[in-house]
Amino acid sequence: MHSTRFNRKIFLFHILFWVVYFITNSYLWQTFNKTYNETTYFGLTRLPVKILAVYINLYLLNQLFFQKRYFAFFVFFLSNLIAAGLFQTYLSTPGINYESFTQYSLPVCSVVMLSSVVLIVHRFFVKVNESKQLEIEKIKSELSFLKTQLQPHFLFNTLNNIYSLTFNNSELAGKSVLQLSALLRYMLYDAGEEKVDLQKEISHMKDYIELEKIRFADRLEFSFNISGYITDKKIAPLLLMPLLENAFKHASNKLDERIWITVDLIVKDIDLYFTVENSLFADGKIQIQNAYSGIGLQNVKRRLSLLYQNYTLNSELQENCYHAFLMIPLK
Repeated sequence: MHSTRFNRKIFLFHILFWVVYFITNSYLWQTFNKTYNETTYFGLTRLPVKILAVYINLYLLNQLFFQKRYFAFFVFFLSNLIAAGLFQTYLSTPGINYESFTQYSLPVCSVVMLSSVVLIVHRFFVKVNESKQLEIEKIKSELSFLKTQLQPHFLFNTLNNIYSLTFNNSELAGKSVLQLSALLRYMLYDAGEEKVDLQKEISHMKDYIELEKIRFADRLEFSFNISGYITDKKIAPLLLMPLLENAFKHASNKLDERIWITVDLIVKDIDLYFTVENSLFADGKIQIQNAYSGIGLQNVKRRLSLLYQNYTLNSELQENCYHAFLMIPLK
């Protein structure tokens, strides 16, 4: 159906081109003191010559010029112009000489050159549009790949947490499985969208936080502060989660160690500010550089570069904590 509409547009464009050319050409013939009937006769009898010359030239452009066979194209191009010019001169005057050939072949040359320019310009814009479409498809494919890479990464971390719970508290392990199913439901049915409601993304993070609270129990001091107008705001899915994941993952490596994590999410005008700070375990300062260059954060950086022109992502190892900050526009 789309191809049929496209072909119809091309056909109508060709008809319009020749109608406009015929009217313009008739006006030019009137400058030679021709009557209305004479201009109509001259225009109609010589129009087939021009049409034939133009479509032969379009064929040469497609088969030779655009295939970079330039020498063959120019040979046939000149032959086409000379043959069409001679034929139009033969129709217009009883004798053929240099002056008459120049006079009567000039209209043929002009319409052939005009149609060549139109085709070349059209082809240029088609190629530009195709390049843009290919780039868009490439970006979509890469984003899709990054999402599929991010989900197993998140799943492996969570399953490891549940596995450790099975040895100590089967009731908490069962509750963790239910929390995990809610997380996976979001990842399967909502995270496939290009953008999701910010409220849904926040709910997803809260489900994850509840899952981690089961694992850390009383050892965790957690603060999640949300401010600003979050209704009707959109965000790329699973973009904030890696920062939150890493905070839990690298805040502690001992079962009896107390940890703290602070998360601030602020929406101001059309910008979102997301800050995560977490405590560090004894050897955390040594391992933190490798930890924050893992799959999750690398994916976030790549997705940010593809989705947002203006964003800020930085992190800083402070004396007793690790600080990560992300700013993205919500439009």
